[in-house]
Amino acid sequence: MMSLMLRLLSIILISSAIANAKTTEEKIISFINKAVNTGNGYKFKKAEIIHKEVVPSNKNWNAYFLKLDLQIPSKNKNISVKDIIFSNGKLISKDFIDINSGRSIKGSFSFPATPEMYDKAHLLIGNANAKNKLILFSDPQCPFCMEYVPELIGWMKKHTKNFALYYYHFPLSIHPTSKSLVKAELAAEKLGIMSDADLTLKVYTELFDFKYNSEASVLKEFNRIFKTKLTKEQINAKDILERVNGDIRVANNLMIRGTPTLYVNGKKDPTRALYKKLAKESK
Repeated sequence: MMSLMLRLLSIILISSAIANAKTTEEKIISFINKAVNTGNGYKFKKAEIIHKEVVPSNKNWNAYFLKLDLQIPSKNKNISVKDIIFSNGKLISKDFIDINSGRSIKGSFSFPATPEMYDKAHLLIGNANAKNKLILFSDPQCPFCMEYVPELIGWMKKHTKNFALYYYHFPLSIHPTSKSLVKAELAAEKLGIMSDADLTLKVYTELFDFKYNSEASVLKEFNRIFKTKLTKEQINAKDILERVNGDIRVANNLMIRGTPTLYVNGKKDPTRALYKKLAKESK
């Protein structure tokens, strides 16, 4: 889509020549304004720090969540993209690699949830006025999700008074049948064949036998298991496509890279178990 790159190939010293910048945040913005490289008809307008978090493994460093505003002159259109960088006030890094796991540190960070994400359409189970709100991004064909989601829904059924679970579909490209399965699930929700929570639970616990990685194969198997007669037109209705694509867009905006991803009270929970601790503390 575009060639947008911060020229931060490793760890870079924040230039002391940025004389007017006093705080670390000001230094970073000044640096980014000079470091962003755009192409393919995009023009960089400005950078903004919208959130920061301490890096747990090195508390001298912070993760800075950036919003970069761009312009497409040929279309007279403005867009925004997001990125995360790290700084200790003297150095900037695009990422770190955990020497033990070999994994990206950046991959463990996601943007915080926003208030509009707690809407009625995404409330799967629980009390919308509850003190503790969970947001789950999940893929029904993800092996880890297939183990985790039924457990979470089962737990939520026992804690509907003090907790709410909001669910976002995030079918991953590595699972070619997931998006079609999600569309079929949403179409079945419209029919009201069972509660949304029970329907989601069944989707995750059934052993689907898709003969081919095709929408027709998914639809046939879904109809067989759920005793429905959904058509290709029904699962590709405008409102269903908007819901699926909207959920994916939210996940991408938060820079979520995998599933299951759980947010607890607005913040990503890497342990995916904080809700149990909160339940014990509220007793």
